Amino acid sequence: MNGFRVLVVDDEPLAMNMVSALVKRDADVDSVFECRDATSVPDLVARHQPHIVFLDIQMPGMDGLQLARLIDDTGPVVVFITAFSQYAARAFDVSAVDYVMKPFSDQRLADALERAKRRVRERRLGELANQVASLSAELTGVKDAPPPASPAYAPRLAFKTGDRAIVLKAEEIIWLEAEDYYVLVHSTRGRHLVRMPLASLEEKLDPQVFARVHRAAIVNLREVKEFDQRDGAWLVMSDGARVPVSRSRKRRVEDMLLPRPS
Repeated sequence: MNGFRVLVVDDEPLAMNMVSALVKRDADVDSVFECRDATSVPDLVARHQPHIVFLDIQMPGMDGLQLARLIDDTGPVVVFITAFSQYAARAFDVSAVDYVMKPFSDQRLADALERAKRRVRERRLGELANQVASLSAELTGVKDAPPPASPAYAPRLAFKTGDRAIVLKAEEIIWLEAEDYYVLVHSTRGRHLVRMPLASLEEKLDPQVFARVHRAAIVNLREVKEFDQRDGAWLVMSDGARVPVSRSRKRRVEDMLLPRPS
């Protein structure tokens, strides 16, 4: 696999140069780009197509959280670097892979970079698997075969948590939140952390009821109470959670929640 391109964004030159210098030590990193002007980041992302972005949060013009919301699901993974702890919860709302507090050690930054590289590799493997499957289908003529019958979606899901199993009816699930290799299941009976990829759960759920609204979130459309399009796009769920909707999925979510007149 190819190496990694990294963009470092910080309006403080010393902080930016320090992060860049540490990132350049990694043998897997091919190139590092720097930016002090937050408003220039979207253009730099489009031009250089970095795999990883290290973002400061408090910057003039546009803060790091706003910038992260402008990055599409297929764009770079985000690591926040900041001296302020109060933004941590909001950082993970935009699917940041890590939140590094200043001042940090060399090892702490190296750990964050390793985590970001792992996320990029997971994406690359997923894309490769899709390409192989598509090529296989073309070679075997599967595309010309009749479409398969609609799958039967599970009315109940069982989740193993420790030494017990939780069985939930599908309609009891409010929304699902990816957390690294785990999924946090928000349900009418509480929250349950299970070791299972979000994609595996998505396959078991009826897509007419459950929608992937973000790379890290699936919602039960029947539990959506509000579609808030101020400062981005958010779904307010029945449990009070605000779930971000990515730009690439916003139109589909609108169509599912707000059917257009024929």
